[in-house]
Parts: sequence; structure tokens; C-alpha cells
Amino acid sequence: MDNFHTNWSKTAENTLAALACTGEYTGNALRYCSINGKWEEPNYSSCLSNSIEHIKEQTAKLLSGDNQTDPVTIILDNLENITRDNNELRSGDLLTSSTVLNDIAKYVANHTEDLSVDQLQIFGSLCNNLLDERNHQSWDELNNEGLGGVTSLVNAVTEYSNTYNDVIGDELSLVVAKENIVMQVGKASSNEITVPDRLKTSDSWISDSTTEIKLKKNICSGLTGYSSTFYRNISRFFPKYIIINGNITPFNGSYGVNSIIADFTIHGTTCSDYSLIIKFEHLLGNYSKPFCGHWDFSAPNTVNGSWSTYGSRVVDAATSHTICEYNHTTNFAILMSPRRTPPSHYFPLSLISAIGCGVSILFLVITILIHFVLWRYVRTDRTKTLMNLCVALIMSYVIFLAGITQTENKVICSAIAVGLHFMFLTDFALMLAEGILIVRMVVIVFPTSSIIHKLITACWIVPAGIVGITAGVTNFKGYGNQQFCWLTLESNLIWAFIGPALLVIVVNVMFVIITVYKMMTSRGLAAKTIQVKFKIGLKSICVILPLFGLTWVLGAFSINDDLVMFQYLFATFNSLQGFFICLFHCILNEQVRVGYRHYQRRRHAYRMDSKPPTDSTNNDNSKTQRFNDNIRAEKK
Repeated sequence: MDNFHTNWSKTAENTLAALACTGEYTGNALRYCSINGKWEEPNYSSCLSNSIEHIKEQTAKLLSGDNQTDPVTIILDNLENITRDNNELRSGDLLTSSTVLNDIAKYVANHTEDLSVDQLQIFGSLCNNLLDERNHQSWDELNNEGLGGVTSLVNAVTEYSNTYNDVIGDELSLVVAKENIVMQVGKASSNEITVPDRLKTSDSWISDSTTEIKLKKNICSGLTGYSSTFYRNISRFFPKYIIINGNITPFNGSYGVNSIIADFTIHGTTCSDYSLIIKFEHLLGNYSKPFCGHWDFSAPNTVNGSWSTYGSRVVDAATSHTICEYNHTTNFAILMSPRRTPPSHYFPLSLISAIGCGVSILFLVITILIHFVLWRYVRTDRTKTLMNLCVALIMSYVIFLAGITQTENKVICSAIAVGLHFMFLTDFALMLAEGILIVRMVVIVFPTSSIIHKLITACWIVPAGIVGITAGVTNFKGYGNQQFCWLTLESNLIWAFIGPALLVIVVNVMFVIITVYKMMTSRGLAAKTIQVKFKIGLKSICVILPLFGLTWVLGAFSINDDLVMFQYLFATFNSLQGFFICLFHCILNEQVRVGYRHYQRRRHAYRMDSKPPTDSTNNDNSKTQRFNDNIRAEKK
């Protein structure tokens, strides 16, 4: 059963299965069973709800002139009500709704008397419903099926909003600010028009973005009509094609859209000479080589167009943004080359991580069992912290292996991301606790009191507080995406982990330096040669390093995808942390060795005490008894 409650029965390999759409739907759902016997994602583009089909019929009558009872506003309002908070919309519903909006845009272009300010608000709310995150999978489906993705809806928004310039007579602007879309239409006489209007959109998501559009007019007459739209999270729903040297070329991982989609259109011919300056804020940091792109709806041999760089140039490029100049208007975005891990390295890195995590879990369990058996001999504040760390790491690895790719269900994926966030922060907190205890042991040779209970309690409570506050403030947005059940880069939520982790790493680097310095300058080592000192210092670092999480320094280098070597090192060392802990804190640990010898002697003594007496022992005891009896008889 899939997300829309369709039961797909067993099907032969390399077969396209078709089932009637469930519920109040017409049409058939399609699903391909691959040559390997695995189901691909279902195709619901032919499924259409009865209510939206009725809206489609009303719109068709409107275009033909037969519908006199349902004006544009009523049709839009009905469709807005149907799509609001609707978790059952299929890709066919989105496709048909986009077609309806395009038809309405064509109608109002010739019937501007039907336009109103309230209608613009309803239109914006309707588009916001269709672009809601719950429909992202269906938009992906339309894109993957070669049906143009979200481009049909974008075209409808451009055509519809542009018609308002025929009814706006004065210098003013109308703004519709929703969660997924911000629309602005108006007229202005100034030599420079800037959108979005920061005052009217101060409470909107666009106020947090530095993306903005400036129209610089050189030769213009009278009022200049314009319309603009900013889309929040739809860049990946555009077909991945670009025009290079006149040829349509697929992205193939060489390009990516790294900004929000921004639309700007000038109404009429009031401006014969102008330049359009757009500042794009980058969504992700691991991109390079920016170039200015726009969506060309008229690109030949395509479904609703392709990306193009015609009529544009890069004015300025920085780490956080790119400024572009265009000599035309349409839908714009910044295109960049992703510095991602080459696909040939995906499987090896995944395999190394999976094997490493499995080995880590095994050795962490061994470490716990050894300390459990020898607990009376090795029990200290440090070993208590070590046991908590081992348990936390095991939980982290298990959640990571079992849930990092469970992206099918958004609620489950978010829960897994929250769990990983908490467990990873707890791991780092316990690593910091280890550092505090070691430094305390070196600096304060004979501490008068123990802080272990307060320290361990804080290591579990503080991460829970950080995760709770983060999840509450963000309403769980940013916990999980379409690729992984982890904190997303797009929402900057990743800093809720990177920030505390970097703090622990910096503090533990200081602890390593202090610990090694104290050990090297202690009296017992004062007479040692430089070579012996170096060996002792190196050994102390090898003991401390796995616990303190300094292997995450390699992770900082691995963020740069050009340095694939660091990704392999990070995957290897970090996933094998359990092995290092067992090696240095069990196998090579002198306290554990001494405890094991005590344990062996105790077991040997217990066996001797429980062993029954032998015949020779009984004879010796009898002889001793007779000797004592003779002595007592002589005395008498």
C-alpha cells in the first residue's frame, strides 16, 4: 500500500501495472515493476478528484461564454477551499489546477472588469496551497514524468498578475504575502523600482532573504506597470535542462539552481531602455561558478521550456550571494555548479560507513561487557562516563543505520532527525565530560569531591533542552528532507548541531594541550629523554583522541566536496570510534589489565575454596591428630 492507500498486488518484472484511482477519483494510477522486480514510484498524473474535475468543467464553460452563474472569483474561491489543508491531492489534481489557473489568466486578460483586490488575495492563497510542502512529492512526480513540473503554475501566476496593470490607474502596489509565495503588482513613476516592498512584507519569509529585484529605467514614459513573484521552495520542481550553444542539454549533475525563483514583468511598452539588477541569496554553500539564468518558456522541443543564460551577465559574485544583470524580464534564478561528491564515490562511502558503524557497535558492546565483568576493579568517575558514552554511541549508530534514509513518511523522518540530533549532541556532551574529568585529574591531583553525577545528568539534560527549544521554535521544519532524515542545510537548522559540536571540539583541543603539557612537565617525566617524552605524549593523545571527537575536524574538511580524501578519512575514523575506544580503554588499558588479573586470581581462589579435600590431605590430618594425642598421653 502506498501513501494514497492503493494496494499494488504482485506483478511480473518489467511490467507497467494500472489500477483504478481510489476514493473520489477518476482515472488510473500507473506503477512500473522494474526488471529487478522492484516497484518504482507510482504515477498519479491521470488521477483527478471529482471536485476539481467539476471546477475544470466550470472553467471550460467560462471560456466558452456559457457560464454566467459562476464568475471568476467564485471558481477561484471554490478551488482554494478544495486545496486548503488537503493531504489527498494527487499529481493529476495539481496538473489540472495549473491548467485551470492558466485558463482563468487568459479569460481575465480579456475581461479585466472581473478583477478585484480580494480576488488577487484568493489567487495567492490558492497558489500557496498548491505549493505547500505536503504536495512536494506530487510536484516531483510531475517533473520526473516529463510533464513540466511546476512550470505550468508559474506561467499562470505570471500571466494572471500581469493583467492587474490594466486596472491599476494610480501609483500604488498590491502585495500578497503567503508562506510559499509573495506576489506584488503595481505602478511606479520613479526611475528605480525595487521589489519586494520590505515594509509590506516585513512579516513574511521574504524579509529574511536578501534576494531583491531592481528595475533601473533609462528611457521610460509615465507610470511603469510591473508584477513580481517570489517562490519559496520550488527550484527543484523545474525540469533540469539548460540551453547551451543553442542546444537543450540536461543538467546531469553539472548544474543546479541555488536560489529562490523570482519573477519580474514590465507591463506594456512604457520602457524602451532599462536594465534589471537582481541580487540572489545562495541557498547552499557547496556551489561554485555562478551564472545568471532565466526560464525560457518558448524553448523548442521541451515541455514548458528550459533554463537559459541569454541576455544576462554576472555583475558580482560572493560566497553568500550573486548579483545579475538582465536586459529582459521573465522568471529568474542563479545557476551554479555543485561541488558535490562524485557519484562514483557514493557507494564506497556508504559501504565504509555501514561496515564501520557495525564494527563500532560490536566493539562498544565488548567494552561494556568487559567493564561490567571487571566493574569492582575498574570503577571510577571516568569509567562511569565511558559507559554512558558507549551506550549513547550505540544508540546513535543504531538510529543512524536504521533511519537516516527513511524519508517516505515525513512524520517518522522528522522523529528520526530529532532523535539523531539529540543523540549526537549527547555524544559530544559526554566527550566534553571526559575531557573535564581528565583535565581535573591532571590539574587537581587529589580532588576532594566527585562531580560525576551532576556531570552525567547535565550531559543528557542539556542536549534535550537544545533539541526541545530548536524543535519548538522551528515547529520541526528543517528536521528531515527528501534525501536524509537529518537537519537540513537550507533552513540553517544544521547550526543547532554544528554550533555545539564545534564548541566541544575547540574546548577539547584545549584540554588535549593542557593534559599533554601537564604530563610532559610532571616530576616523574622530568628526567626522561626527549624521545621517551614524545612516546608518552603520543600515547596520551591516542588515548584521548577517540573520546574527544577530534575526528570531526576531518568532517570540517570533508564539507568541501573537492577534497574527497577527507570524506573517506572522516567516514573511516568516525565510524570506527567504537573500535578505538575498545582498543585504548580495554585491550591497552593498564587498569583493565590489572583488574583482569585480580579477577582471575579471585576466580582461582574461589575454585580452590570450593574444591573437595583429597585423600592425601585426609591422611596428613589423621597423622597430625594421632601425634597430638600421643603428646597429651605422655603428659598425663
